[in-house]
Amino acid sequence: MAPSFPLSFAPQSADEATAHKEIYDQLRQAVETFPTAPNSSTSFTYSRHPDGWYTFPEGVVSAMVIKSHLTARTTDIFMVTFPKSGTTWLKALLHSALHRRADDLAAHSPHQLVPFLETQVFIKDRIPDLSSLPAPRLLMTHIPSQSLPDSVADSSCKVVYLCRDPKDCFISLWHFLNRFRPWDINEAHRNFCDGVSLFGPYWEHVLGYWRWHVKRPSQVLFLTYEELTTDTLGQLRRLAEFVGRPFMVKEQEIEVDRKIVEACAMESLSRLEVNQSGTTDMVDKTYANNIFFRRGVCGLFMASSFPLSSATEAADEAKAHKKIYNQLRQVAETFPTAPSGIDVPYSHHPDGWYMTTAGVVSAMVIKSHLTARATDIFLVTFPKSGTTWIKALLYSALHRRADELVAHSPHQLVPFLESQVFVKDRIPDLSSLPEPRLLMTHIPSQSLPDSVAASGCKVVYLCRDPWIASSRFGTSGTSSGHGILMRHTGNSIMHVLSYWNWHVERPSEVLFLTYEELAADTLGHLRCLAEFVGRPFTMEEQDAGVDRKIVEICAMESLSGLEMNQSGMTNFTEKDVPNNTVFRRGVVGDWRNHLTPEMARRIDEITEIKFKGSGLRLIAHGTKFHCVLCRLLNSQNLLDAIHDEEPWVVYTEDMTFMVIPVSVLFMKGSTHLLLPKSP
Repeated sequence: MAPSFPLSFAPQSADEATAHKEIYDQLRQAVETFPTAPNSSTSFTYSRHPDGWYTFPEGVVSAMVIKSHLTARTTDIFMVTFPKSGTTWLKALLHSALHRRADDLAAHSPHQLVPFLETQVFIKDRIPDLSSLPAPRLLMTHIPSQSLPDSVADSSCKVVYLCRDPKDCFISLWHFLNRFRPWDINEAHRNFCDGVSLFGPYWEHVLGYWRWHVKRPSQVLFLTYEELTTDTLGQLRRLAEFVGRPFMVKEQEIEVDRKIVEACAMESLSRLEVNQSGTTDMVDKTYANNIFFRRGVCGLFMASSFPLSSATEAADEAKAHKKIYNQLRQVAETFPTAPSGIDVPYSHHPDGWYMTTAGVVSAMVIKSHLTARATDIFLVTFPKSGTTWIKALLYSALHRRADELVAHSPHQLVPFLESQVFVKDRIPDLSSLPEPRLLMTHIPSQSLPDSVAASGCKVVYLCRDPWIASSRFGTSGTSSGHGILMRHTGNSIMHVLSYWNWHVERPSEVLFLTYEELAADTLGHLRCLAEFVGRPFTMEEQDAGVDRKIVEICAMESLSGLEMNQSGMTNFTEKDVPNNTVFRRGVVGDWRNHLTPEMARRIDEITEIKFKGSGLRLIAHGTKFHCVLCRLLNSQNLLDAIHDEEPWVVYTEDMTFMVIPVSVLFMKGSTHLLLPKSP
């Protein structure tokens, strides 16, 4: 606990500790009789408090202890929110306003300066003596109004309540809980709407404090997150006045209040060392402070490993760049749109592919303003095709080390051009990047800058079974979800086909790999990659195991276990995304766990039509085998002859005969053969 909240736990006598434990134990026995509700977001079920709200069992116990043993004072300030409503931000603002300084925030998390009563103070069988806290005591809770101690209302102390749009609140809560255990959004949504959530129902929580505010506005200040975001300075002044610490004219003249707003901005808080690497105890667990900053933590390493010149961009240049983006946005607004399954629709690029409008705009800026060099290496994938893995492998192969992966996400080391580099009205100068420049994109080949093909630079393309790539986007099995999935699949097939054709035409410039090949022989394909980009592993390096160590460190199991990828964040476009969201199972054939038979059949049909005559042919997968990729030598006659239910004997260049089922993906023009694996 931070020293700014000096709780007197230590002096508790043995007799007092025994008495307190007995109180907790009695209440635990009572809570065991309360109704429960399933909760697949965590390892425990929710308990239903007699006052009609849900939370984890120990939270109900703590709330009942607080109800009986906390006596409010007239000078107290109770700060209350529903979970994920801007709690961290409000704590920082109000604490700083009361103390007229924000320097405490450099050493302590807001949750250490203003701890939760129910998860940090009244825990572990403790009933602390809070009488030593100086007035005004700033006390924080999520407890609904009907379950607070009676003395809170009777004392006429101050209550500050912050609420948030329920949709944003739900999504923020879902993202937060997903850090601890994957939680299907449909189930989460259903539970939230049914009122089964932390300290829910949401609506009753908000209404309880709203009605109290309407009845006694001088005691309860009712704020909204949206108001606080729109006019932070004005709402801070309102807050300070309400709690009896208004900012004087002289303070406003020297910008004391403005400095607090700046110091408490989520971007500022999230960059503090204490919030990047520190921890806070809650109940009986220790949590990384950075999990409380969804939108604040950025890919800080990008500034050094990928030195974009936006920070020093001249005002005139910035204005010109913004004009270019705005013009292209106006153009993109005229493009056809389609449902996407996310919060914004897809735009249809003139070259025939779908993406968010912002992504389409960025791609058009890149097309016009990025000039490729002969020494460049473009790394390209369709989304969810093994991107994170290939980034880690190729970056490490180029630099002959993987130690940077301990401190930085692969998406910070090799950022996406369209969602991390050419964003926020920036047209960065990439001329300062050392050669070879490793540039990452999802952009289809037909929409890349002309200089990419003209320069003769290297292109590494990784594709994956379209069942897998499409299923990773997720659907609910509805007709609309099915349509969205087909759009993803159509994108995937044409994306793959365009790079395949480029590879067939210019194999020395375009290396075409498959996720299935990479999974089956990672070491072999890492060596192939390194040789293709002009950095082959020498015999001495192979003898020393340099390449094998890279494979081991870049394995998804290894990467996902790193602290940076468990708790860090990376900025994409205008959002900060937890690094752990990009690490999944990576299992070949995982589509079976997500697609209905109808969805799979439809993908088969599209694939058959799109790949016809290309040398790429996808045949429906059998039920006994995982998805694999099989490359055959001059095998068009064999492909034409294969029947859906018959295995075939395949003769390969190394004089071996192998029996394979038709449930494989054939690719013309290669001698490499991978057999499917039994599940």
